[in-house]
This record gives sequence, structure tokens and C-alpha cells, in this order.
Amino acid sequence: MRLSLAVWLGFCLLLVTPRAQGRSDGAPTSTCADLMPQHGKEPQNSPSPYQLLPSKGQGRIRLILGSPQGDGYEGFLILAKDVNTGEVIGEFNNLPEGSARHVECTPNKKNGVTHVQPQKIHNLELDWEAPADYEGTIVFNSTICKTWDVFWVGVESPRISVVKRSIDIHSTPPSIAAFPRATTPPYYTPTTENLPNIGDDLFYEGCGSSKNCFGSPENCFEKKNCRIAVSVLVEGERYIFEVQSRDQESRYVSVGLSEDEFMGDDSVVDCIKGDNGAEIQMSWNSGRSNKLINTPPGAIEKISTSSRDGILSCKFYRNKITTIEGVQFDLVTKPYHLLLASGTSIKAAGNVGFHNLLKVSSGEPKLLSDVGYVKSASDLLIRIHGALMLASWIGTASIGMLLARYYRQTWVASQLCGKDQWFAWHRFFMFLTWSMTIAAFVVIFVQLESWSTETYHASLGLATTILCFIQPFMAAMRPHPGAPRRILFNWVHWFVGNAAHICGIVAIFFAVRLAKAKLPEWVDWVLVAYVVFHVLTHFFLTFAGCASDKQGSQRVNSFPMKDVHARNSMTHPDAKRDAPHTALRKLTFGIYFVVIALFSAGLIVISVFAPIKDSWRSFVEEFNSH
Repeated sequence: MRLSLAVWLGFCLLLVTPRAQGRSDGAPTSTCADLMPQHGKEPQNSPSPYQLLPSKGQGRIRLILGSPQGDGYEGFLILAKDVNTGEVIGEFNNLPEGSARHVECTPNKKNGVTHVQPQKIHNLELDWEAPADYEGTIVFNSTICKTWDVFWVGVESPRISVVKRSIDIHSTPPSIAAFPRATTPPYYTPTTENLPNIGDDLFYEGCGSSKNCFGSPENCFEKKNCRIAVSVLVEGERYIFEVQSRDQESRYVSVGLSEDEFMGDDSVVDCIKGDNGAEIQMSWNSGRSNKLINTPPGAIEKISTSSRDGILSCKFYRNKITTIEGVQFDLVTKPYHLLLASGTSIKAAGNVGFHNLLKVSSGEPKLLSDVGYVKSASDLLIRIHGALMLASWIGTASIGMLLARYYRQTWVASQLCGKDQWFAWHRFFMFLTWSMTIAAFVVIFVQLESWSTETYHASLGLATTILCFIQPFMAAMRPHPGAPRRILFNWVHWFVGNAAHICGIVAIFFAVRLAKAKLPEWVDWVLVAYVVFHVLTHFFLTFAGCASDKQGSQRVNSFPMKDVHARNSMTHPDAKRDAPHTALRKLTFGIYFVVIALFSAGLIVISVFAPIKDSWRSFVEEFNSH
């Protein structure tokens, strides 16, 4: 009895074991229909950690099977099927020796591929060719086994349109309705076009956990509202970049690899908006200019591009080691800064124009295989530069020049440090202007580490600094009152001072349009309001001076080219009294001083906390949280 029972148990095990045991030499032909392994186990219901990443070549598709997390797998079966008929299409070739073999799902057709033996594989590359006369849409359909009892069925690639070997890879996940089988949601999502809501943008999936992400404004990945962004996903020996811009005016968005956070000797890939979508090209930053170059063979390979609904996006492979313009870029062993830029102009030669929309660089070099968020370089020095120039030319210069022009015969009875009040305060405010302008110039020079006249702002800023710098040295050499050349000095001093002021104000207007300033467009109207108030005040004081002339024996000097009569004699009529209408001038100066201080303070706050909209939103959120 005991022997009989043992025989029956052994016989049952022999019957059961073949059905529950996985094949060590890959999937059999019988699994082509439903992709279900004959393991006696149920497939996983969780999202697959593996991806099928296609890229198009000449009449073929290069397919990579891998995991963003670097997970290996022991078994797989991959087919290409027509999405409408379910027919297995095309053939695989260039299989890696010792890792994959063909499966003839259709007799005498190498239209399936599976593993050779259950060994750990991390990234498998295959080539697939379409039939010469095929026209339709296919999707790569697969089963992937992490281990014998842990596997996913129905892992799919994006849809791929094929028209007689002309290939177009779609950027949205395929529908699974055409395949009546168990499946899991596809993990791979190449681009972001046709997404109804920025908050649902799949571009942001995996940021910080499976891929590096870098963009602007700061912390935009948490809110999924980046104006410009790049992600880098490492798949074996290839680095998958996806770059996008969300600006309606953007004609290009570029990502560069640099040894520092500044332009110069940088390898750049440009995503260019065209009439029929978007294309990618390689360029090179030489100094502070960019030039188009011929793409070295195998350096980059396009996966997908899109220009739709205000989103410009490109996805491409970049090889781990490339030599560009004689410089080797080794992404495996060398950390790099990421540079991002977008702009509105494409030059006649095809290279991109100045990055007038946005430009941002990473603060520290980073190995792209080290997954995480990439932090932007600090723009503190830019903020300090802006604050100093606003304080100088909106604030102290405006006040100091007004005193010199209209207040020489005001507060006559009192002096400050042995000097007339107007002169003492004029010198004080202009010394502040000079000091802050020189400091602002030094700060921005440290930030840029070079001269720059690329923009109107930079050129006018340089002119302002030069004119401002020479003013005190001219003043120190001024002739004494009554000297023949005194009036010439007065004219030159007046002209240089006003030229510096005008250049400074116009440079501030142009700064509003700079991407790095991050200022809202309505700041232009604040500056226009300042200019209108400043000009109206000058008109008012000029007319007030004319009225004073009619009542006083000594003309009020509306222009600083003519000196007030010397008052070294106590009998001079102007020695102890102000010009007529002094109370009106004092009231006007008080109003002017307060309004200019408010303009200066407001613009400095907007500049320092730019982008002010994001700063205000963060403040409100922080306030509400408490």
C-alpha cells in the first residue's frame, strides 16, 4: 500500500512538473498567440519596471529592452504586431550572440525574439525591419520575466507608423484594445504632446527617482509647470535626453554640456521648431557665440519630436562618449553642467540666435548616471547687480541731478560741511551713484567672467559705467568760477551726466526683456510711469524757475552751465535769501524724493524676488499653511 502510494505521487509530480517549469532555452512558438509563459503562475498586476524604447533608422527600428532603475531580467518574448489586424509583422536581425534567438511565430519568418538561457540581462538591443511593401501601424508587444515566477505580460512600445519602410514613431502610448489579452499599462512615454493638462504631463514622471531633471523656474518639477526643462534617463550605454519649452514664442530650445556654468566650449543639441514639426541638430558654443556643426556619426539619434499646443519637445539618444570639435565628452566618468536656453530667432545659417526667452545653467557639475534633481546655478549676483543699478539710476542719480539743476538758490541761508546745501547733497547722492554703479559692474563681471556686448542692455550698461566713472575725475579738475574754461566744463559735465542717466534708464528698459532677469512684462509700465513723473517734475520746476525770474533780481539757474554769482561778499543780494517760490520748490522736492524712493524700492523688490509671481504664490501658500 505504501509503495503504491509513493508510485502514484511520483507519477503525479512527473505530470505536473513539465507544465509548471519554465523553459531554459526561451519561449516556444505556442506562446506567440497570447504571450503567456507556461510557468503555471499569474502575471504581475503592477506597472512594469521595464521599457521598450524604439528609435528609427533607415528602414529599420533599433529597439532597446531595459529598466530605468537598472533592474535585470532573465527571460523575454518580443513580437511586432499590426494594431488593426493583430498580425505579426516584420523580422528581427542583429541579435546579440548568446542572449537572444529567433522565434518563428509564422513559418519561415524570424518575426519573434526570445532569450537563449535564463541569465541576467540588463539592456538588450535588437534591430527590426519592416516588409518592403508594408503600410500600417505596428506596436512591439512583449512579455518580460524578472524571474521564473515574476513576469509582466503585455509590455508595449509606442505605436509606430510604417509606410514602405518610412518610419514615424508616435509620441503617445498605444491603445491596447486591438489585443484581447491581459496587459499592464505601458511604462514608456516618449514626449508630452496632446496632453490636456500640464499637471498630468508625463514628462515629469520619474524625475528625481529614475532620471535626472533640470529646469526653470526653481522647483517647477514639483508643480509641473517648467517653462524650460530637460530630463536625462540612462539606459545602458545610451543616454536618453528629453528637452522641452512651454513658450508660445519659442523657436528653439537647446541643451548643452559644459565644464562650467558659462558659455564656451560646450556641446549643444538644439530642438528647432519648423514648419512641419520639430527637428534636432548639434551646435557648438564658441566663446559667447553659437555655431551650427555637422553632427558626428552616431553622436545623437532622434527618438521623437513634437511642436504642438505651445510645447516644443525633442527626445533623442546621445552616446556615452562623443568627440565634438576636438573635445571628448565622456558622460560615464565625467560630470558636466547642464545648460538650457530658449529663444525666438533662428539665423540664416541655421544656427540658433540669442537666448532672449530663457537661459539657465546648473550650479554644480553632475554625473548624469547619478539620478536626482539638478539645481540651478545661483543668480544672487545678477539680483545684486540689478538692485544696485536700479538704486543708482532710478534713485540716487535722479535726486542728485535734480538738486544740481533747480536748487542752487534754495536753502541758501544754511550750509553743510562748509558747502552749499544743494552742492553737499548733490555730491553725496552722486557719490552713491558712482559707488553703486562700479560695484554693479564688478558684480556682473564676476558673474559672467567676461566682457559682454551681445545685447543692447549690455552695451548701454557698459556705456553708462564708463560715463559714470569719468564724472568725478572731471569734477575734480573743474576750473574755478570765473575762469575762461569754466562754462566749457559746465557744458561737458552736464552732457556726460545726462548721457549716463539716459543710457542707464534705457539699459534698465532692455533688462526687462532679458531671460535671466525673470522680470514680468508689466515692469515696462512701471518704468514708463517713472519716466513720465521724472519729466513732468523737470517741466514743472523749469516753469517755476521762469516765474521766479520775473520776481527776483537774480535769475534762477535752470541749467547748470552757468554759475551762480559768487557770494563771498555779505552785501551780495543773494547771500542771505532764497530765490522766489522757494516753498513751492521745497514741496516739489519732498514729493519727488518720496515718489522716487517708492519707485526705487518697488523695482528693487521686484528684481530681487523675481520671478515675483512665483515668489508671491509661494508666500501665499506658506501663509495659508500657517
